Amino acid sequence: MSKELKVMEPKQYDDEIDLYELIEILVRHKWSIVITTVLCTLLSLGAALYMRSKTPNYLIKNILIQQDTYGLKGVNRIDIDSVLLQDKNIKKILDIQPIKKEYLEKTPENLRNITSERKFLQDILTISKNDKNPNEISIKAEIVADENGSKEIINRYLDILREQDNLSDVITEEKNIKVISLQKTRIELEKIQNEILDIFKKDSDLRALKPEEKVNYITYKYPELNLKRSEQEKYYNTYVNELVRLDSLNNNLDVIKETTDIYFVKGQSKAKLILAVGIVMGVFLGIMVAFLKDFIDGYKRRFKK
Repeated sequence: MSKELKVMEPKQYDDEIDLYELIEILVRHKWSIVITTVLCTLLSLGAALYMRSKTPNYLIKNILIQQDTYGLKGVNRIDIDSVLLQDKNIKKILDIQPIKKEYLEKTPENLRNITSERKFLQDILTISKNDKNPNEISIKAEIVADENGSKEIINRYLDILREQDNLSDVITEEKNIKVISLQKTRIELEKIQNEILDIFKKDSDLRALKPEEKVNYITYKYPELNLKRSEQEKYYNTYVNELVRLDSLNNNLDVIKETTDIYFVKGQSKAKLILAVGIVMGVFLGIMVAFLKDFIDGYKRRFKK
């Protein structure tokens, strides 16, 4: 039994990997590893630079839309999602010369139509809402020609949003209606007051009464006239209060508030990741080449024997 163990023991050591031998192989073929690593690094560097050159930069502006109808009819809701769905807005933005030039250069003549124009603008213009506050809007425009052209895109988009805002016009129209109604009510009150004066002149029973008694007398003797006066006074006060309220809304007419200036954001590329992966792959391939060359050299030596 002991003899069998002694026979098996050398075979067991023959199957084990000799770490020193592996290191010797790597040292012997070190230039193959270096050259392979350098070649892979150069290739990955070229790919990284290409990716960086193709990564777009952006201009961003943040706005806050605080809109309320204030109980008024006919106030438009500002819809940021429908801007690029309307053909007239596409034309307004493409009127910007640098942007139009870029569109014409990138789009073949036979494909130039409203659909391709919309797709072109949707690719370079991104509108996003804050998840916590949907009223906070971020407008991001890709720099496709130059910064001035992209700034103009953002400003043109804001102009289109402001065109949707008709609160000022509705308030003005509502104020005009209330002023006309107030004038009519004032005329009616003057007529009622004249009727009361005529009663004072014609009704002899009023002469012997005290001032406060005269009011009660007219109230009870002419109830329809008194009711008519109360109604008109109620209308008059309502219109006055409405005009005061509408005047106070002037402070809220700035529905679209610009919370930031237009600022530059550099596009995030994967250039660093590509370069790092290239270096690691170069080292790995270099080691594989070293072992492969050592295997081929060993095979040739055995074949010569």
